[in-house]
Amino acid sequence: MANFKAGDIAWIVESTIFVKEVEIVNIRGGFVTLRFKGSSGGMRVRESRLYKTKEEAEKVANSNKRSE
Repeated sequence: MANFKAGDIAWIVESTIFVKEVEIVNIRGGFVTLRFKGSSGGMRVRESRLYKTKEEAEKVANSNKRSE
């Protein structure tokens, strides 16, 4: 699992196929509060759902697209 800290940029796979850039706002107890880039929206997810690079996230999203 990647180690993130507040202010880091990360990538998340939403709805198993969409890759979104996010900013880490806070980390507590294995959960990460994040904010979507270019939006005021955000959410809290498990740290394991985040990826350090867009390429890592796209690889997961593409494998999900093929398995449908």
